[in-house]
Amino acid sequence: MTTLKLSGTPPADSPLTFFNLSRNPFPVAPDNTDFYMSQHNEALIKKLTREILSRKGFMLLTGDVGLGKTTISRRIIQILEQHQVETALIFQSFFQGTSLLKEIIKDFGMATEEIRADLPILMNLLNDFLLQKNREGINCAILIDDAQNLSIESLELIRMISNLEADREKLVQIILVGQPELLEKINCHELRQLKSRVAIRQNPVPLEKTEIGKYIQFKLNRAGDSGKITLLPKTLHRLYRLTAGNPRKINILMDRALHYAFDESTSVITPRHIKQADREMALDTPSWKNSVFNSSSVIFLLILIIVGMAAGSVLFLRSSAKNQPVGIEKTEVTPPSVETTPPAPDSLPAAPEAEKSDMKTHISGSVAGFLSAYGIEAFSPRFQEALDRKNLTAVQAEIFDRTGLRLIRLSALPDSIGKKFDILSRIDRDSQKTEYLLFWKPSLTITKFYSGYKGEEISELQRILYRAGLYDYNIDGIVGQIIMKSVKDFQIQNHLQATGFPDPETVFLLANTDMQ
Repeated sequence: MTTLKLSGTPPADSPLTFFNLSRNPFPVAPDNTDFYMSQHNEALIKKLTREILSRKGFMLLTGDVGLGKTTISRRIIQILEQHQVETALIFQSFFQGTSLLKEIIKDFGMATEEIRADLPILMNLLNDFLLQKNREGINCAILIDDAQNLSIESLELIRMISNLEADREKLVQIILVGQPELLEKINCHELRQLKSRVAIRQNPVPLEKTEIGKYIQFKLNRAGDSGKITLLPKTLHRLYRLTAGNPRKINILMDRALHYAFDESTSVITPRHIKQADREMALDTPSWKNSVFNSSSVIFLLILIIVGMAAGSVLFLRSSAKNQPVGIEKTEVTPPSVETTPPAPDSLPAAPEAEKSDMKTHISGSVAGFLSAYGIEAFSPRFQEALDRKNLTAVQAEIFDRTGLRLIRLSALPDSIGKKFDILSRIDRDSQKTEYLLFWKPSLTITKFYSGYKGEEISELQRILYRAGLYDYNIDGIVGQIIMKSVKDFQIQNHLQATGFPDPETVFLLANTDMQ
């Protein structure tokens, strides 16, 4: 895969020359020089730097891949240095134990070549350095990137460093930067003391849909664009749909889209260019739209419906527009074999070779149409196979990871839900019970829900329950017996398993059911 050149004089026939750009506007590597300051990131950076300057001790910056954690970290370091804060940056996560401690000391500017890698000696050396800086009125900070790769022992060492104090004042401020797995480690029993020392936790978020145009314009302007490059409104919409506002994904697609526009000698970036870029990132997977949903799509679907096999269950596709089921009746006659491996849609990466389903999976027309309604036709073979085996766990997890669409499974279907979503109805042959399947991109996800836990997602849940008339108490973001009872009451009312935990089905119904 080629990318725009980053430096030097570009050749005459390069995209940089064609677009009159001085450098690649959309690098994949962290780009602190051309850092776009979204409203959320600006507030996040201000808060973390303020807390460091106030010597709050131990902080976390966690978030998913591609949201700009490393770039934000470097921006924070720049600001701290302007305030004469001594900093140590660890960007190599393979350092562990005493090697990590030695690297911290080295980054603070102390010579370590002649020092034995002995924990007590290294800790005393660091403590003496920090005490001296404290006497000089100088604050110190340690930032460790990719901290999710640190071992339990190394994280315990970080706790020991965070304990260093003088006159009830923290000698060093520590920021651990990492992916969500870091939180899982810190929540383990062995690190409960470290967890208790976390003073501040922040997380970057994807760009809002309205910010993507501003982000792209900023990056283009910084690279020297004088207004030559134009993006259609539909292009921005396509970008948001494919990236969900993830800056790294936007950079990857825009980098390739500029190449496709250059090949066509146009300065207008269209949705087709983004589509081509996404297809290339999906390893040139053939387009499902081109192979199926062309002028013959209706005939193709009718053929699928006629020859489809409902193995182990009766499947129905309920139209979201008319809310009328189209049935596929079970037959004793074995239908002709339909060998099909629908290629991935342009918005999805190709599934790894080892994950592909049996090429002879018989895909029913209802399953094909159901998945098509959500734009995830590529999963048809695996989804059909999972239905036949009555085990959807793996495929629904993969769909969520790749698209953000969560599979919702209901035993009862409110009318308001049937009118809003495409539904696949499934009658289990053994139990004769009907299950309704649909996909939803969650507006609220709750993974932690235990007494005393506090989080913004709990505040949002409290507000939803309040609007539903099921919660009339403080909106404080704290899990307590009242909110647990409210959730359980809602589950009982809506034929859900009454666990008191806001699982995906409960949250979905709360967010989408018309409340009286």
